[in-house]
Amino acid sequence: MKNVNKAIAFISALALMGTVTACGSTDSGTSSTSAETSATTETTPAKELDEEDKAAVAEMDTGDDEKLENGTVKWLSFWDLNPANGKPKSVELELFETKYGGKIEYIPTTYETRYSDLSTQVLGGTSPDLFPAADLDTFPGKAIAGMFEPFDDYLDFDSDLWSSGAKKLSDEHTLGGKHYVAVVSTDAGCVCIYNKKTISENGLPDPAELLAEGNWNWDTFKDMCVEFTDPENKKYGFDGWWFEINLLLTTGKPVIDMKDGVITSNLMSAEMERAENFMLDMNKMQLPLPKAEYNWVEQPQRIAEGTTLFYPCGVWVLYEADLSKFGEQGEIMFVPMPKDPKADEYYLPSGVDAYALCKSAPNPEGAAAFMKCKLMAVGDEKTQEIAEKQYREDYGWTDEMIDMWHTTKELTNENPVIDFYAGTSSDIYDLVHNPIKDASYNGKEWSTTRDEISSAVQNEIDALNKEIEENF
Repeated sequence: MKNVNKAIAFISALALMGTVTACGSTDSGTSSTSAETSATTETTPAKELDEEDKAAVAEMDTGDDEKLENGTVKWLSFWDLNPANGKPKSVELELFETKYGGKIEYIPTTYETRYSDLSTQVLGGTSPDLFPAADLDTFPGKAIAGMFEPFDDYLDFDSDLWSSGAKKLSDEHTLGGKHYVAVVSTDAGCVCIYNKKTISENGLPDPAELLAEGNWNWDTFKDMCVEFTDPENKKYGFDGWWFEINLLLTTGKPVIDMKDGVITSNLMSAEMERAENFMLDMNKMQLPLPKAEYNWVEQPQRIAEGTTLFYPCGVWVLYEADLSKFGEQGEIMFVPMPKDPKADEYYLPSGVDAYALCKSAPNPEGAAAFMKCKLMAVGDEKTQEIAEKQYREDYGWTDEMIDMWHTTKELTNENPVIDFYAGTSSDIYDLVHNPIKDASYNGKEWSTTRDEISSAVQNEIDALNKEIEENF
């Protein structure tokens, strides 16, 4: 089981790499206009898997090896499921092509225009099949608006292919008992990156050792930041944009939750108040890097410089060939977000590899077959070596980093937590996204923030729940 979990960890990460690359891209490929989505792009030749790896993929048993009547799955996104120039073909794509005779037809859009482009294509009778849902802004709002259809007629959500975490999160994406998003794998939503040399030189305990001892939690995180921070010498405990929401999720209570097709708010919860007060205390102690003094630009290079202790961020930041902003090879390390010491479980923020089935999709059977291939790639033990090799060779990961990745993945899959506030409505997003950070950024009392926004948020939720009740 341990080896299977390790395989799940790495193939899930590989599946997410396409999302990560697209989100961070600044090249001309992400600045195309909506008009360009009417034509597909030419994919460049992929770096083929070697013969041994191909043989391993060919041995996978899908249980239904019949070729698809229609093998083309249309994919509308701001990133391509097909490999970039010179990059290796993913295991799931190799499996889809080999077993089902399938192919992915990429329809490019931009992050900013993806929903308007989807609407145009659906209304124009040229719907794509699949749409990315990993950014967690697809559900439930866009499903309520009629942009997507449920997978249930084509995909078995009770199959043994699903990991416990992916099954749990897929079940949270339901309306009227139907699944509108397929979460095929969970992933670490946020990790705390640090420099081992800085830890050693300051006489601090290694967070990886604290984790192994079961003692990596809010309190030990805070104690280390207090010991390290020296504002007069511009030394701070942590930096980045990801800390606040991901600390909140370690309570097990997202700001906006979704259970059995009903939207709920946790703004009034004791868990959220406790987390916000914890962040307020750290602000008063001057532990976070003062963003205003740096023009509200994060400073990850300070990790390598030894002047910031932790950089909480999406794990995708470690999918780069050049990680020198964090230190030399062998110095860079990470751990999952610290545990809420009062929580009943070790809840962790989860990234997801997730997809939505578009309204009037021309090939839902093909889309479901590709989802099955992704699930099989995630769960197949033989793919572990392929994945580990890429992390070592392309990104310079050490064995210690790889072991921690397995651990983080396994912990996340046990108790994954996601927030739905970005997927409900733009009004709810605007009401909560910045205010939930005010205690940490600006030293604002949570009770004041909560009283300012809770009624308006609840009114929006009530309206959405009414639509769900009437239409699903």
